[in-house]
Amino acid sequence: MWDVMRKVDGKGRLFLGRDYAGKTVYVVEVGGGLVVTQDRDLAERARALGVKALLEVYYRLLDLVGEPAAEDVERAVEEAVWRDVSSTRRS
Repeated sequence: MWDVMRKVDGKGRLFLGRDYAGKTVYVVEVGGGLVVTQDRDLAERARALGVKALLEVYYRLLDLVGEPAAEDVERAVEEAVWRDVSSTRRS
């Protein structure tokens, strides 16, 4: 399963892991999401093309790692829903 959920701290920082320590990354907001990449050209295309570029990146990722199995998607959705429900404040 992919490790795609990250929590932003109180100062707005996003921890990406030690593999990115000291490296330059480009962050582009596209379609309500963020594209984080070390590839400057890809970041510029994402900014220029918006959602179309985001889909291009997504399809490249699918080519690289393959499409997730339905069970993986269902499990990820269940975990996300459970996290949302369990972290919701009750009045």
